[in-house]
Amino acid sequence: MIPIVKGCEPAALAEAKRIIRNTPDATFCYESLRGESKRKLLEALLAEQGHLCAYCMCRIGTDGQPATIEHLIPQHPTDSAANGELSLAYHNLVAVCDGRGGATCDKRRGNASMTVDPTKRHTLDSIYYHRDGRIDATDESIQHDIQTTLGLNNSRTNLCANRFESMRAIEKVVTSTFRRRGIENNRSAKKSVCLKILKQFESQTNMKDEYLGAKLFVARKLVSKFD
Repeated sequence: MIPIVKGCEPAALAEAKRIIRNTPDATFCYESLRGESKRKLLEALLAEQGHLCAYCMCRIGTDGQPATIEHLIPQHPTDSAANGELSLAYHNLVAVCDGRGGATCDKRRGNASMTVDPTKRHTLDSIYYHRDGRIDATDESIQHDIQTTLGLNNSRTNLCANRFESMRAIEKVVTSTFRRRGIENNRSAKKSVCLKILKQFESQTNMKDEYLGAKLFVARKLVSKFD
């Protein structure tokens, strides 16, 4: 999981909200959003997130990978959020994957409340990754969110294996670069290599790498080895 920097509300959403407000007997809520407006909204969210699921970081919205719109503060039938401003508030919306048949992400979460919120950077500070690809957190409430509520280590999925392969690939590239440049014993040069790789990951915008959170964790850990 990585921070999502929310931009301005898309024009398509603003226009859709205006139409809903001006439509007699229409309820101002997410359910009143029509198909084309939802499609444009999803496109904006996907672009904002680099086509990665806000939770598990798999590729979405391209090459046939499904994507859907998620409410960070969930909708409850008896909650004002279901029929009020919050259900159409852009800052409360992110793009997510299909949930793997209810095994992960929003499909597993349902309407459960969570502490972790990818649009709030500080809620991600305690997250780290094990060498086998498991995602974890030192904060117990965040740990519960990512492991239990969202199922991001669910053994029914290949998420851990995919994160493991992503992290291992970085370590292999770094090791081979050290060897090719003959800098195995030069800490300063090795740190420069790791910093360059880290900056490449941090600067991604449009189509971000899958499992970028795990890759960033490894890259930062490698840099810290040479401090």
